[in-house]
Amino acid sequence: MKRRTLAAHSVRNKAPGRNPLPALTVALALALASLPAGAELSAADVQTYRQAFKAADGGKMEEARQIARRAREDLPDKVLRWIELTRPDTTASWEELTAFMRDNPAWPNQNALRRNAEAKMPDMPYREVRAWFEARPPLTIAGFFRYVDSLMETGASDKAIEQVRRRYVEGGFGRVEEQDFRKRYVGLLRPQDHWARLDRLLWDGDDDGAKRMLPLVEPGKQAVAQARMALAGMAGGAEKALAKVPPQLANDPGLLYERARFRRRKDQDAGALEILAKAPKDMGRAEAWWTERHIIARRLMETGQHARAYQLAAAHGTKDGLSFAQAEFLAGWLALRFLDKPDQALKHFEALSRGTSSPVSKSRGAYWSGRAAEALGDKERAKAFYEAAMSYGSTFYGMLAVDKLGLAPGSSIPKERPLTAEAKKAFERNELARVAKLLARIEGRDSPRLELFVRRMGSEAKTAEEYRQVSAMALELGRQDLAVFNARTALQDGFVILESGYPELDARLNPRPERGLVHAIVRQESTFAPGVVSPAGARGLMQLMPGTAQQVAKGLGLRHTHEKLTSDPDYNVRLGTTYLQELIDRFGGSYVLAIASYNAGSGRVGNWIKEFGDPRASGVDVVDWIETIPIYETRNYVQRVLENLQVYRARLGDPPVSLNTDLNRGAAGNG
Repeated sequence: MKRRTLAAHSVRNKAPGRNPLPALTVALALALASLPAGAELSAADVQTYRQAFKAADGGKMEEARQIARRAREDLPDKVLRWIELTRPDTTASWEELTAFMRDNPAWPNQNALRRNAEAKMPDMPYREVRAWFEARPPLTIAGFFRYVDSLMETGASDKAIEQVRRRYVEGGFGRVEEQDFRKRYVGLLRPQDHWARLDRLLWDGDDDGAKRMLPLVEPGKQAVAQARMALAGMAGGAEKALAKVPPQLANDPGLLYERARFRRRKDQDAGALEILAKAPKDMGRAEAWWTERHIIARRLMETGQHARAYQLAAAHGTKDGLSFAQAEFLAGWLALRFLDKPDQALKHFEALSRGTSSPVSKSRGAYWSGRAAEALGDKERAKAFYEAAMSYGSTFYGMLAVDKLGLAPGSSIPKERPLTAEAKKAFERNELARVAKLLARIEGRDSPRLELFVRRMGSEAKTAEEYRQVSAMALELGRQDLAVFNARTALQDGFVILESGYPELDARLNPRPERGLVHAIVRQESTFAPGVVSPAGARGLMQLMPGTAQQVAKGLGLRHTHEKLTSDPDYNVRLGTTYLQELIDRFGGSYVLAIASYNAGSGRVGNWIKEFGDPRASGVDVVDWIETIPIYETRNYVQRVLENLQVYRARLGDPPVSLNTDLNRGAAGNG
């Protein structure tokens, strides 16, 4: 059935453009040729919808509508309808919007549909309005006003007031919206609400918003806010601004935090430590405080002050998230490896395992709990911890646990079972999958709308079979990057997507470096997106900086242009593998040092060898050395690449090698 309205889409692709990919296993032509029945379009319909989408994207609604009527297949027409309904300037009615939401809850851009529905909500009984918003909390300010009115009119004034005050503090208003909000609820907002909003804006670094709030708080708190902004901006007058803060407000958590950060950024570590060591119990934002604690703790480690570093880490005050995982690990690791307090360390490692959900953190907590139990002489308990770590077998620490348990290399990597007929049939019926395949035909694999649908399918997946088929479809459509993205999402739910989640290059690779390592680097660097350009300017599959690429090309006697790094995947891989092997040779065969250098630069790695010791030397624990790397990105990168390498050996059918062997490459007696 044909839809009556059509509008241009508002989705913009934030990913860089992708180019033809001859070096990857699955070519788009093969993908399109293998689309299943039901997802196929006639050549005429493909051309019709290309014209319709182009007209819609150009704002020519009536023209697009007329063009679409010529097609025989209806599903792309439904996509056009979805495009219209999700546009900010949609002409669709409340009834049309809510009907689409009701009938298509799995389609992407649900928030855009909700925002538009809130704008089009008609006059309705207050109880119906309240029921709507209690099922779907308001996203727009207009929707919020309707919700509060409905609460007031249905006898829930206390809840209405609480909602107003919370929204005021947390709301991301512009200047006009903020003024309208205050005017509307002037009788409900208290001085403490104004301060809470100002405090939140300061923590968020929103100086413009904070400055608008200054006249609404008392002079002492104005001085606190101005001092916090001056310190955060490293302003020349920061000390003068600080001197204006009344003594009774000097212990404001945000002010203390900015003072500590100001000192740390000026390399006044002793002064920063003085504040951090006396941080209030109510830190305001413990995760922000942790960033400062973490930096200073690692600087203390560099000077051998491990006890003080432990005290700083152990008092982190965070409850969850990455900051919690980092803090509990660092405290436990310091206690075990530098302070000889395995009992204390075990408490931190067990807290890490209990308080996190990601396989990376859980395996890390379990592995190090095993190390602590070993140090306590409890072999049985250590074995149980290592077995728990090994259950996350595709992670770095899960693989190390395999070595601890004396099992065969690669034995922790799960094997994929054949998909059941029922799972295959369910996926074939999945409308989002059909839409993604149709969009590939109409708009090509670089379609931002295709990306939205594939990502949405991944977010809706609940089983390993569903995740596997989403990644397989993405690979089939030539979107290796989306296959990897989905596999990473699956891993957070405890599912390892081996085949389609670890794409394979089809380029002819040199025997050195080993192909598993090349794949591991590509997966971590670019997720196999050949046209990707990082904010720092690194380009292509192996994310080469232009200067490095030019130097390597010169050494190979190749003519070089920066454009080839993203337009010619084979060229990018040739330069990248050459550079990677140069790093391996430079560091005597050490994978750890070469991988760290690929991410952070060989100059930094050379400095770390001087500061922390050489991981190739006897007496230096390589795992400790990795955890000593001061840059989080590089610590994480080394571990992720090494775990990718183990999986790729299994994926490519190469002989398994223990992670310990890889860690110790380059050491005396090791290749």
